[in-house]
Amino acid sequence: MFTVGLLAEAACALGCLIVVITWVRDRSTKSYSWWVIGFLLSALGVILAAQRHALPQLSELGIPGFFALFGVSAFWCGLRVFEQRPLPRLALLPPLLWALGLPLAYQSYALRQVDFNVAIGTATLLVGIDLWRSSFREFSTRLCIATICLFETVVSYSQAVVLVAMRDQIGQGPLRGWLTFAPFQSAVAMVAIVVLGILMTGERSQRRLRELAMSDQLTGALNRRGFFESSAAKFTNRSATSGEIAVALFDIDHFKAINDRYGHPGGDKVIAEFAQRVARAIRPSDIFGRIGGEEFALLLPDTTINEARLMVDRVRAAFAETPVLFDKTEIAATVSAGISIANTQEANLDQLISGADSALYAAKRAGRNRTSILRAVAQHDREPPMSVRSSS
Repeated sequence: MFTVGLLAEAACALGCLIVVITWVRDRSTKSYSWWVIGFLLSALGVILAAQRHALPQLSELGIPGFFALFGVSAFWCGLRVFEQRPLPRLALLPPLLWALGLPLAYQSYALRQVDFNVAIGTATLLVGIDLWRSSFREFSTRLCIATICLFETVVSYSQAVVLVAMRDQIGQGPLRGWLTFAPFQSAVAMVAIVVLGILMTGERSQRRLRELAMSDQLTGALNRRGFFESSAAKFTNRSATSGEIAVALFDIDHFKAINDRYGHPGGDKVIAEFAQRVARAIRPSDIFGRIGGEEFALLLPDTTINEARLMVDRVRAAFAETPVLFDKTEIAATVSAGISIANTQEANLDQLISGADSALYAAKRAGRNRTSILRAVAQHDREPPMSVRSSS
């Protein structure tokens, strides 16, 4: 058991050290504090369990088990915080099972082991199911951790059954021979979870860097790169069903005059306010981004020409009717829009962007604060390839 305890302590120390180092470098992630607490509680539980003969009263009262189980609960809370989800209501169930079983197993070492195996198995079952539900659709480190937790559950429950059957032979312990497989395997699993936890935090950092690289800092919308990459992915994954897809380009009218009159902070406020209004109006499936200084793009999949026009005109009219409040001053601003639409199966992103750009310039030439629509004609039609119309 010394080897098992040493391995578990080493895993806790390694995990705690890694989390502390990561926490120092990233103070914004609150889950690290939960994981540090979890490692410390688990390590203290292992140390006290190793002193069973020196401190028999602590062992009989189940103190080492409480530390270990509360440590697992803290890990689970940290995972929930890491994924920006509410704390689990069942986090205290494993320690409660341990506490309820102690009076029945107080005089028997074997039955105390049964009680602990049931409690720790329930803990890993709850964590495993929670992670599995949130990651079963893709292979990820969370799915690996969920698999390890569920395997731990099977091992713990199986050991509990064996311990009940062999309680007379075990007596007052300790466990020997193949009965030490479960705690040894748990220690190995803890090391694996530490390694996978490192990978998970690394994935989170990479995802954050990618989001920063794909987002516009001023508006929070996608930047030019993010819009084109997300739109290209939408075209790659388009279904075989018929339908239409549209691209709308927006350009804030007379933006240089706004900057000259209100300064760059006022211009930035107008840009940010327009982006927020568009973001509130679009569907979850739409892709919106800032692709230039005062120019924005919107991809509208599965949209008819009338639906695209109505949505764009609604945003454009609302922006014109409600001034932007900046430093107790109302800034009146308008926007011009160009729409290009084509059949989903025949559509090409570059052609749609080019068509929407032509329509946008048509709207500006027609007097600004209006929408121009350019519709791609199907290849089998004999009419001219494009047609343009405007609405104010």
